[in-house]
Amino acid sequence: MPDSETFDAFYARTVWNVTNQMHALAGDDGAADHAIREAYARAYQQWYEIAGYPDTEGWVLAIAKEAYQRRRPEAAMPVRDRQVERAGHDPLSMPGMFRPAMTPAESSGTGDTTLAPPAAARADGGQANGWFTPASEPPGPADGANAGNPAQGISGVFGGPAGGSGHGMATAQLAGNQPALSGQPAEPTTPWRPGRQTRVTVGGRRRRSVVLIALVAVVVLAAAGVAYLISGQHPSGRTASHGATHGKPAVRMLGAGKTGTRSAIPWSLVGSGWTLAEVSSAQAGTGLNGTGGNVTTYVVDPEGGRYQVQTSTGSAPVLLAWSGNAQTALFAQQTSSPGTSLTYDLLSLTTGDLSPLPLPPGVTAVGFTRPDGLNILAVSQTATAFQLDRFNLQGAFQATIGSLPVKPGVTPDWQDCGTECGALSSPDGLYAVWGVHGDQMQFLSNAGGPVIRRLDVPDSGSPPSCAPLTWWNSGTVLASCGVTGQPAGVSRLWLVPDDGTTPTALTSASGSPSGSGFIIGAWQGPNGVFVNQTNARQCPGSPSGPGGLALATISGGSLQPVSVGGTTNNHTSVVSVSGGRLLLLAQSGCPSSSSLLWLDPSTGATQTVLSAPASQVGVVAAVPYGNGPTAISGG
Repeated sequence: MPDSETFDAFYARTVWNVTNQMHALAGDDGAADHAIREAYARAYQQWYEIAGYPDTEGWVLAIAKEAYQRRRPEAAMPVRDRQVERAGHDPLSMPGMFRPAMTPAESSGTGDTTLAPPAAARADGGQANGWFTPASEPPGPADGANAGNPAQGISGVFGGPAGGSGHGMATAQLAGNQPALSGQPAEPTTPWRPGRQTRVTVGGRRRRSVVLIALVAVVVLAAAGVAYLISGQHPSGRTASHGATHGKPAVRMLGAGKTGTRSAIPWSLVGSGWTLAEVSSAQAGTGLNGTGGNVTTYVVDPEGGRYQVQTSTGSAPVLLAWSGNAQTALFAQQTSSPGTSLTYDLLSLTTGDLSPLPLPPGVTAVGFTRPDGLNILAVSQTATAFQLDRFNLQGAFQATIGSLPVKPGVTPDWQDCGTECGALSSPDGLYAVWGVHGDQMQFLSNAGGPVIRRLDVPDSGSPPSCAPLTWWNSGTVLASCGVTGQPAGVSRLWLVPDDGTTPTALTSASGSPSGSGFIIGAWQGPNGVFVNQTNARQCPGSPSGPGGLALATISGGSLQPVSVGGTTNNHTSVVSVSGGRLLLLAQSGCPSSSSLLWLDPSTGATQTVLSAPASQVGVVAAVPYGNGPTAISGG
């Protein structure tokens, strides 16, 4: 590919060949055209990343083939069922994406309509006034504010002429380096860089028409992606719902107590309150890695419906993270190989396929980058330094983001550091924050380079020590820090703004030499803050020690214990908070059987979501969709 080639020039040069190859593969299947649009939309959104690939055309073709294989099961459905799906929701689209049904007026036109999308809503929910046609090709943008953005200046796509009022947000957002709608190209690493003008110039009337119509499809797909990102869950801020709207057939969750396959997952509803859970049928009391049973991964909806994704035999791997596009889960597995204590696998939630993530020896995977999870954030440790790195989902190194020194006698092993170390990708994917015991946290660009700022927390020990636990909100980190004047190991939770302004203490100092009394996590509940605190409660016959976990709420600066009905109250982990309820991973029976359940803290009522017989290990781990760490059972 030419070094200075713009996206428009690349698109014009390659679309004919990509389209011909896809139709040679798929024949007249219309899913191929949807796949082509998706592939080019993803290329456009991450152009400054993939423009440097050795074979960018091959990358687009591979993404189109993958998208086609994902979409083609629709072709096997009876015609009546396909019509019902299209009238409501495309089950093969990404979370938050919705493809409206074509009206008879829209579908009765002449010519090739497979590359042209139906009349669609703008990113802000309004109706588009018209479509850009070859006869109205506009000039490129004249100023750097939107240079390089094919959406800017395309008359009618957002309901008005280029630069028209009322549509600046959608257009400006498209100008940014937004993440892909699905799949595994690189996550955005820097804000969009101005300075490049774009214009499509294609010879040949038929070719020009196809290119320009398809370019509009790319822009509309990108706009839908922006709506998804802006709302945090769904276009136009729509929250997960199972009711019908505008006369369209409802897209429904399975509901409480029902179990389905992964093909029944209503992807357009995945959002707050959804959970990924791992369940083991091994004998209870044999620990998290107990053998002799099956290990099943479920996607769980807020109403308690379960969707079985994959089942395997053997010991349970460790569920680490769920990607922001909801498509992939990250697992770790203990190994006896010399020099390697963990190996990693990626589970596709759409296909059930498990594939290895071949990270180099000595590299510890932390989780997915954000917002979509198209890369892996990881840490490598040497005798003198920690290094924060980014890898793609094939295990290829991409960039070093930051470095922290190893302080002898102070710094722990990253693979077993608990709350004393941590690294997080920011919600928008542009930044990262990380820290380790013995140092203050650093705020960095996801693209690497100098440290943007240190996030200093007052009275955080000597030496100052802080590590991030999770994002409290889009601009504030929940961190665990040391306490000045207290014994080593005593900690306190702080809310630390990422802009460097003054942090706020969330809890008092906690912890003891015995390992009990540590507050290891906090969640903003419907009527206050809930926390998890370590204790020594265990099932009879279990090894003694601080292996228990209690649920409490902060009231007037002190902790008030919360008893959860139907559990032993020995080990209760908060998974997430949604809709005024707490989702808990709690020990439901002895010896050490755990369940997933909802708790209404205002009434004390509980609803079991996922459980197993008391003779089995049950739920091993659960991770919420969106923001939050993985909860692990007491084993």
